[in-house]
Amino acid sequence: MAKKKSKAKPKKKHRLLKLLVLLGAAGGAYSYFKNKQEAAVAPDLSPEERVTVRDQESISGLGAIMQSLIGEFVKNPAKVRLLNTMNVSVAIEPREQPETAITMEFRNGRVLIQPGAVNPDIKISCDMEVLLQMAQMGAGLDAVKYLMTPEGKKIIEKMMSGELKITGVAAHPVGMMKFSQFLAPAA
Repeated sequence: MAKKKSKAKPKKKHRLLKLLVLLGAAGGAYSYFKNKQEAAVAPDLSPEERVTVRDQESISGLGAIMQSLIGEFVKNPAKVRLLNTMNVSVAIEPREQPETAITMEFRNGRVLIQPGAVNPDIKISCDMEVLLQMAQMGAGLDAVKYLMTPEGKKIIEKMMSGELKITGVAAHPVGMMKFSQFLAPAA
């Protein structure tokens, strides 16, 4: 009898593990096809139609800069293809002037910029100097190379000291990766 109980317990764990793997795979497939479907329905828009600013009179200088920058990026077909796959909202809050925070919502091939940190998936809190340095970083392997430079090491130091805070990346790693790629200088 003792042998049957010891065999039953690992078998039960094995079934639970199979179920977890299956659920994870199903969730991944659902997410993949949902994002692919959203990208497929993104309309063919002009660059001006892709970037919208809510509450234009209340938008800060940071918002105007990001509007101009994104407006230029959406003229690049590679950036538009990436934008069509993005489904994330990112807030940028300057540490020295938190009232000038903005939120950029990337959905269905469009970007909505609005004042304040409005329910972001990812929130970046830093000073303007660090934000400009992060924009030079690039994405993927370029980001890793950049972090090995003296400027990149300063960014890491600021992150360790709390001068640069990025929240929500653990919950939205793909969104952060695509956001970084979108803002990376075009090659």
